[in-house]
Amino acid sequence: MEEPSTRDKILKAMYQLIAEKGYDKASISQVCSLVGITKPSLYYYFPSKEELFLAVSESMWPTLDSFDESFLATHDAEAYRAYLDETGRSIIANYHDDEERRNVLAEIDLQATRIPGIGSQQKRLGTSMVDALTAMLQHGVDIGVFENDFDVHGNAKFLYVVLSGISQVISRHENPDVNDTWSKALNAVFREAAQH
Repeated sequence: MEEPSTRDKILKAMYQLIAEKGYDKASISQVCSLVGITKPSLYYYFPSKEELFLAVSESMWPTLDSFDESFLATHDAEAYRAYLDETGRSIIANYHDDEERRNVLAEIDLQATRIPGIGSQQKRLGTSMVDALTAMLQHGVDIGVFENDFDVHGNAKFLYVVLSGISQVISRHENPDVNDTWSKALNAVFREAAQH
């Protein structure tokens, strides 16, 4: 197994410190000590504590690349629906249910009101995820799974809100069947499409 990069070690150390102490009490010196590097080495990767925090925050968002067009390989309704289902389930699988994660998410929410970069980052990442979901649903229109008047963007926002809610539920250590919730959300999207 490959050794984590210095950048990854820095991110992990900052993540652990935020979980344990919060952003304000986590220091660059503590990160350096945990990783075994000097401050100039850390600043090579992250020019400030805020930039490091932004990177930790971004690493916690589910990855759904708006440039990933692998969904274009689906050409029939069954494969398309299976692709959407698997996409949601893979995002959900990336959510962690642990105390550290809950603490870091709470700290990100708190700091979003204090650090403008966190608030704008959250908005940008949310928009990117909605854009990716919009592209996937538009493909459903293009291949005839959905009618031309299907509300692609509205349904993409709906699925984004469902995924965001699932993340929050997991972060609060609640135990609903989140994969079943995702399936029901997809059923709602397909049911709405069938009603048009």
